[in-house]
Amino acid sequence: PFFHAGRTRLCGFPKTGALRTRFQLEAIADLRKSLEAQGHALCTRSQISTAACFEEICNDFSVAGVFAFREVCSEELDIERKVREVLRRRSQGPLRLFWGFELYHHDDLNFDPTRARGPFNSYTAFRKRLEENSWVRPSSQETPRWFHAGGGDAAVRWPRADSELPSVREVMGSTYDPASDPGDDTDPRAELRWRGGETAALARVREYLWEEDSLGSEYVGATMTMDPAKSCMRDKAMSKLSPWLAHGCLSPRFLYEEVKRYERERRKTKSTYWITHELLWRDFVRFGSLHAGTSIFKIGGPAGVRPAWRWSSDQGLFKAWKDGMTGFPFVDCFMRELKATGYCNHMGRECSGWFLIGDLGLDWRMGAEWFESVLLDYEPTANWYNWTYRCLPAAARGDSTGGVLTDSPGHRLRGVEILRWGTQHDPDAKYIKRWVPELASLPSTVAREPWRLGLLDDGPSGRGGGR
Repeated sequence: PFFHAGRTRLCGFPKTGALRTRFQLEAIADLRKSLEAQGHALCTRSQISTAACFEEICNDFSVAGVFAFREVCSEELDIERKVREVLRRRSQGPLRLFWGFELYHHDDLNFDPTRARGPFNSYTAFRKRLEENSWVRPSSQETPRWFHAGGGDAAVRWPRADSELPSVREVMGSTYDPASDPGDDTDPRAELRWRGGETAALARVREYLWEEDSLGSEYVGATMTMDPAKSCMRDKAMSKLSPWLAHGCLSPRFLYEEVKRYERERRKTKSTYWITHELLWRDFVRFGSLHAGTSIFKIGGPAGVRPAWRWSSDQGLFKAWKDGMTGFPFVDCFMRELKATGYCNHMGRECSGWFLIGDLGLDWRMGAEWFESVLLDYEPTANWYNWTYRCLPAAARGDSTGGVLTDSPGHRLRGVEILRWGTQHDPDAKYIKRWVPELASLPSTVAREPWRLGLLDDGPSGRGGGR
């Protein structure tokens, strides 16, 4: 996984917050343990840049080649470029990159993601192109073949390597804030505590699919929001495998094969289809970002959205949003969960994003930077492409002329999903009350809409709060 030091450009958040830093360190510790079991060693180096690290490696070793997954976004590509330049200048072996993050291999697509526009007109168009014309490579191709020197210790040890893994505080340096680091504690309101590494990832797959049979009996899916008979806010309604998938602790191809095995050995249902649909969505935003390039980081997004009103950067409104204090419980519950655990479900991210844009009128990039900092499952395309594809269109919602809002945000609620979906997915307000405990004593309808009793006469700065 990539750890990005420093702070975000607009808001100055740590680019990698404490929760994700801890998850990454746990993943590295787990990888080290697995390699040691095979007679190998994992050498790590911290407190220097990737390019500087490779300068040291080139000083100490003759490098035949460097192997890594391909990346698609600008900051990651810049790291690749710097490493490649070090290897070239030092007359060492090449940087060899492989497609492995995705379910479908790039070379098996029947279109070029950097050129073809048609597959990215919609997710449905993309899905049909893949399901009809591509195939998923077997995960066995990803299984390493171990080299053992006569059955003994095959480890290569590097004197410059860290003697032990650094702490979260040491890795984050000046960006570390103790108040944002819960340590090893698990929030009692959270369904689970994610621990980084392949060992924990495989245990979760085994538990969710096979031991508890939750895939067949409980799973709803991150994007299943329209079925009135299903709620994605119940415990076990999500596999919650996304942090492990995002950090390479779990192969999407292995998960796909496990789902197909589940269909053969137990049953094939809408739920088993939907979890593969979620894996396809990861590929959509990944390959879509190849097509969109750096436009996913610009305020107008790939479509060049330009609302009739001026984007706001009001810090009071933004703080209320990120801290879960807007006065709209269906937004606030997700934002509080996100801040405490590094996770909230896809519906929560979408509704919060729509509210930030369409109802608060805030620069959506501020929200994307907050997500980048705190999400356990952050991956640049999954975050930034989703904001431009799913949330930015909220700038053109409501009464409009030519698809653009004719009045500025704050006059009326435009993200009506926070009322409709609140009723559908959390009818007893159990989830809201879990994360917004000050509403625990209220009847469910009032807990979802406390302004009905005049409990919240006004929201932050008179906009976006209770009405």
